[in-house]
Amino acid sequence: LELKLGIGGTSYKDFIESVHLPMQLSEVDPIIASFSGGAVGVISALMVVEVNNVRQQEHKRCKYCLGTGYLACARCSGSGDVVLIEPVVATVRNGDEPLSLPRTERCSSCSGAGKVMCPTCLCTGMAMASEHDPRIDPFD
Repeated sequence: LELKLGIGGTSYKDFIESVHLPMQLSEVDPIIASFSGGAVGVISALMVVEVNNVRQQEHKRCKYCLGTGYLACARCSGSGDVVLIEPVVATVRNGDEPLSLPRTERCSSCSGAGKVMCPTCLCTGMAMASEHDPRIDPFD
């Protein structure tokens, strides 16, 4: 009898192998070992729960900032500096008036960091529940 886990239908033995644990753990039924109080069963049961938690958290990441909580600044394109070019007011006569060179200045939108807080997740990196989220809309 091979036990299939809720991790993509993989077997318990494949799971133990994928997380690089000793293969002796695959010979112990995780449910029986956890009920009998064996440390092996408890550890393996906790690992299965933790793997499921990590996979669920991946689905809850903000899709705009990809879980970082920040977006690249739109004003400076993430560089932290903006290029300022002075408009030419006077017409150049006889080619003897120098044109002003562009100046760089620290971006005032991101204070030179190159990134701004994600307004969708409020800098948490996690997807926020919306009014169309079935978890909070029972009539959907």
